This record gives sequence, C-alpha cells and structure tokens, in this order.
Amino acid sequence: MSMDQILRSKIGGFKDTLALSSIGAGGLLTSPFFSSVPSTLPLALGAVGGAYVGNRVFDFWKNQLLLESKINIRSATDLVKPDGMLFGYTTDTGQPVYIPDEDFMRHGFILGQSGVGKTVMGKLMMFQQIQRGGGLTFIDGKMNADDIQTIYQYCCWAGREQDLLILNPGNPSVSNTYNPILRGDPDEVASRILSIIPSTENNPGADHYKQSANQGITTLVAALQAAGLAYNFIDFTILLMNHKAIEELETRLKKTQPHNPATKNLSLFLEQYKVGGKPGMENMVDIKRMKETFGGVGGRMYMFGTGKFGEVMNTYTPDIDLFEAIRARKIIYVALPTMGKNEAAANFGKMFLGDFRTAISWVQALPEEERPNPPHLNFMDELGSYAVHSLARPFEQGRSAQMALFPAAQTLANLDVVSPDFKEMVIGNTWTKIFFKIGTQATAEECADLIGMKIGIAKSLSGTHNESSSTPLLNVAPEGGTGAAAGISIGEREQEEYKVSPDDLKALGKGECIIQYGGDQIFSVRVPMITIDRKLQKEMGPIRINHFRKIPVEGADFFKNSDKYLGGSGLPTGGRKKQTELRDE
Repeated sequence: MSMDQILRSKIGGFKDTLALSSIGAGGLLTSPFFSSVPSTLPLALGAVGGAYVGNRVFDFWKNQLLLESKINIRSATDLVKPDGMLFGYTTDTGQPVYIPDEDFMRHGFILGQSGVGKTVMGKLMMFQQIQRGGGLTFIDGKMNADDIQTIYQYCCWAGREQDLLILNPGNPSVSNTYNPILRGDPDEVASRILSIIPSTENNPGADHYKQSANQGITTLVAALQAAGLAYNFIDFTILLMNHKAIEELETRLKKTQPHNPATKNLSLFLEQYKVGGKPGMENMVDIKRMKETFGGVGGRMYMFGTGKFGEVMNTYTPDIDLFEAIRARKIIYVALPTMGKNEAAANFGKMFLGDFRTAISWVQALPEEERPNPPHLNFMDELGSYAVHSLARPFEQGRSAQMALFPAAQTLANLDVVSPDFKEMVIGNTWTKIFFKIGTQATAEECADLIGMKIGIAKSLSGTHNESSSTPLLNVAPEGGTGAAAGISIGEREQEEYKVSPDDLKALGKGECIIQYGGDQIFSVRVPMITIDRKLQKEMGPIRINHFRKIPVEGADFFKNSDKYLGGSGLPTGGRKKQTELRDE
C-alpha cells in the first residue's frame, strides 16, 4: 500500500478523532503517573482505537473488484441464493446472481452492441434450461452455424437430443418441417399471414386494402378447413393467383358442404369478382381484380412456397407443431438467414412470432397444472430484424402462460423501428434489464435514465491567498506596512447523479454487464461462458435431425395438380380472345 492510498482514506471527522484519541489515551495511561490505573484499560483503549483506524486506512482494499471490471459499481446484496436461473457473478464480491422463476416469468431485456456478450448470456440461460428439463425457443436472428451446433451439444450433454427441433429454412437438410398457417382458426391464421404486411395504422387507404385482404384470407382458410383439406403456402399462392383453383374449391364445397357457413361465405366473397354478362361465364372469377384486393400477400407467400423455404414449409404433416412442442418441453431452434435473405427471413420471423403468439394464447387457456414448469424460455436474439408490433401482447400476458421472454437487441432504436409504443411496452413489461457495452451515446443516455438516479454529495475545495504592502509618500523615514492572508474553504451539497453513468455503460468490457432487477437493484456482473470439452464434442458428432412418423391427411395439392390450372392467366378459359372481348366491352 502506498502513502497516496493512505492519504485517500481522508481520516477526519468525529469518529476518526475519537478513535485517535482512544489510541492516545491508551498510550498516555501507560505512563508511571497513572500506575494506579488497571493495566487492561490502556490495552483496551488502544485496541479499539487501532482497530477502527486500521479499518479506515485499509478500507480501499474492501472496494477492490474481485473480478475484472472496467467500472466501479457496487452490487446489491440479495439474489445470491440458488433459486431459479444463474445470470453471472458480481464483479465486486464474486457472488452468484440468481433470478427466481417467479420473476424470471416477468421477462427480461438484453441490450448491447455486437460481440460483447448478449449471445453468451443467452447460452448461459439456455444451458441451464436444457439441464433442468425445461422447454426452450431460441430465435437466432444472425443464424450462426456454431450456435446450432452448440445447442445440439448442450442437448446431448443433458441427454435430451431427442427433444431438439431445428427450424432452418436456409438449409433444409438440417431442418425439421414446419407449416405456420396450417393450425388455428381462420382469424388466427389470417393474423399470422398479415403480420408480414407493413403496418397501415397511419395510412387509411392502405388500411382499407389490408382489411379487405384480411376478410379474403379468413374466408379462404375457413373454406379449406370446411373442405377438410390440409394446405400450405404454395397452395394458398395458387388460390390467390389462379381462378380455376378457386372455382374448383367453390365447386367442391357446394357438393360436399352445401349448408356450411364457410360455403356461403366463399360464394358471397367471390360474387364480387365474378365476370358474368356472357353465357357460360357466370361463375368465372376475375382473378386480376381479386389480386388487387390481396395486394402483395400472394407475392410474399410465394417466397415461402418456393426454393429452400418451400422445402421446409410445403408440408401437410409438419414435424413442428409449436403449441404441442411447448407443452412437451421441446427445445426449438429457429435460424433466420437475415444476412443472405433479409426480406424473406424477416417475414418468416414475423410469421413465426404470429404462430408463437397463438400458441401462448392456447397455453394460457390450459389448466395451471398443464402449463410449462419450469417456465418456457424464449430467447430472441437480434430482435430488431423481425419484431412486429403484435409481439408486445405476450410481454403483457405471457406470465400467466408460464412464459419467460428475453429479447436481445443492439440499440433501443431497433425497437423504435417497429414503433415507439412497442418499445415502451417491451421496456415497461420487463422486470430484469441487462446492459452490456453500449455503442451509441443516445442509447447509453437512455439506458442510464432507465437505470435511474441517486442522491450524491458534491464536494468543493477552494483556496485564497492575498498579499498587500503600503508606504506613505510624505514620510521622511522609510516606514510602511505589509500584509498577507490565506484561506481554504470546503463545501458539500446534495445533487442527483446517475447510478450508472452513460460513460460507464460505454466502458463495459466483453462479458461484463449491468443488471437492473425490479427497477431499483443494480448488479455489476461478469457472465461465464459455457463450453463443451473438445473431446466430448467429437464424440457427440454432427447434428442429427429428429423426424417423426405422420398420420396421413388429405391435402389440397393445388401445386401437384397445377397442369390443369395452366392455359389462362388472368381470366378463365377462352384465352386471349375472350379477354380481348371483355376489355372491348
């Protein structure tokens, strides 16, 4: 310890003076003049005073960080019991920080620039969730191949590789099958499909077409379900783009389900697009006009029905049923190829979240004993790439379904892109907020405001020094006067200051974060990295996909039977001649 560190202890004040006086009194009482005083009294006074002063002088040692940290933040003292989920170790004391399951279900939010520890924190939570037999959904917005392998290895280590389901539309050979529009009532399916359409709240004209599209999609889904037909994206695309397919569906319903409300609704919906006016054309649908009603829905669905996305999603018997997977505590890994296929990946992520929201509502309706226990963890990495406004609702109601939502983003602007209201609802409904190194001043300041202020003491020290001299001009003798004065003043005042400043948030190192728990408790934490031994990794080998035996179902098969729908693109049979006649009339 250097003298400079001793001087920083700032010995002074009533208690320090009393302790020094106790030491002095103990030494004084050892003098022969006080021989009548019991010998134990000087020892006691010296020991008490010395212990207090020693504690003050060496107090800086107590403030040294046990774990490496670039900032000096004192952590709160609770949350050190092994109840729930481990989030890391405090930098000042090295104690573990656990979030109990009761508050784990109140959700969390992870913020920080790329490469500073967000995914490491996610893997720490996911490893524990897999280890304790819980269900998990991991939406990976950057689709790192190493992350897929890591989750598989965690499952193998815990003996749960049979519970792993992988949804990887960028690489169908390493993916289970999935059809997010197959299950649910017509309104729920329509909501998922329309989630890929940009918000129209502030555009009345666009909102009119979106509502019309909603009506049309709801009608078509109800018709397919009434006909007892399974369907997929390419089937739906053909229905929206080919009049023969939709006329065939109407004819089937009229024969098999003549009194079903879905049959009447379909006929009423198609009636507004019927050509009419010429013999033999009364039931022909002007598909061009119908396309205008649906806008870009058909084109967006076409992306999911073709190419690699189609290989994963054009199925009538999917491996992944999200609701059943949550009930069975499955581990679901969703890889979004946002770098190479940004638009398709973002739209797919939005549709998956729509299906996820429906699944939560169904879980919410289950008896309490059938809901996930431990809570189902949902880690959404790079949320800004695929977030939709409707995701705010699970943050408000997910707790009742035993769901724990933990999204991660790089800046708060990623949430603002969805809408300012969305950001407010996500931030306002997350009990645990985790801040890694922040990359922008605006986000750092906003995060510091979220963490809050405290009352601090501002000290000031000022000194003055004055000298003066004077000599009377009329005196013959060299008489004069001189003077000097000096003074020091010390002042203290209370003021508000950040609990964690924006500069502290920008100075955090890799793997280091600030955890705000419950709105008022702050922890400075280092996050451990969970790795599997390389030898064990080799023994586990490459990823093996779990496929399941399916019950046969009757599918719409519009794509399989597409040859009979070819021959006229806009209007029905008759080709260009009839189309020309109609335009002339």
